[in-house]
Amino acid sequence: MTIQNTLLFTAVILLFSLSACKKSKNEPAPSDNYTSLANFYSVNGVPMQTYTVNGTTGGSFTTPQGTVVSIPANCFITPGNNPATGTITISFKDIYKKSDMLLSNMPTNFFNGAPLKSGGEFFIQANLGDSALQIAPGNRISITQLVQANQTTDPAMKAMVISLDSLAWYLSQQDTVLINDKNYVYNLYQFGIPASAGTWCNSDNSTYFSAYNQTTITMNGLTNYFGANVFLVFTDVNSMVHVYYNFSNDNYPYQYAPVGLKCTAVAFSVQNGKLYSSFVPITISDNLDVTFSMSETTSADFKAQLNTLN
Repeated sequence: MTIQNTLLFTAVILLFSLSACKKSKNEPAPSDNYTSLANFYSVNGVPMQTYTVNGTTGGSFTTPQGTVVSIPANCFITPGNNPATGTITISFKDIYKKSDMLLSNMPTNFFNGAPLKSGGEFFIQANLGDSALQIAPGNRISITQLVQANQTTDPAMKAMVISLDSLAWYLSQQDTVLINDKNYVYNLYQFGIPASAGTWCNSDNSTYFSAYNQTTITMNGLTNYFGANVFLVFTDVNSMVHVYYNFSNDNYPYQYAPVGLKCTAVAFSVQNGKLYSSFVPITISDNLDVTFSMSETTSADFKAQLNTLN
């Protein structure tokens, strides 16, 4: 082979390689591969953080989001009601943004289904080795939650805990929220039972939406997406609620919708490993009907659209 032919052959091979590696602009983006919505939440939800404190002397830590957790001396007791000493492991996660609430499947539904205005949610669990601990009577853990940059201090915030069976919030019978200029201080006096399940808490205003008339809105268009999850993400209010499926009518009704407020109805589903979603901006009016139009999406695009709702 002559030098000229060799150079020509090399150029053809290089050109073919480059064109083979170049992605067509019309080629669809690669899909994520999820086994279920539970798998989706597990992958995309706010991750757990782990800290340690000394059981005898106590301690404090600050999360990446700025939440400060203060644990006093001799705060914990073992399942046998003995003082917990040594190195205590604290599992903790804090959630402030509506997008993180959705991605973690931690909506702000009151126990009756009505929406709540949130100042921040958190999960906490304390362990000594393999033993889940309880807070000793008379002690408390103080969790300082920062008021977010796009919010103002709300004097109506109350301490709430969650029912793990229903993912709904209840007013705490023993916890309190102190309100300062730039933060809420959640005073936690008792973990949930069983302590091994951990405890979810929330600073919430349960009366914010009572100023609005309520109506029922109905969401449709998900017949071919069995098991889809639907949320209402409110505009300009730190609140998002889970809307549940009505088997009888094959739709998603929500009867506590505050008339006149703006929000975005979000539906998403996992089908054959692929993620499908639909975002519908609405202004709530009497007996509004909403129809979703689902399309395949990637996690990155889904989360980018969610972030615009914060």
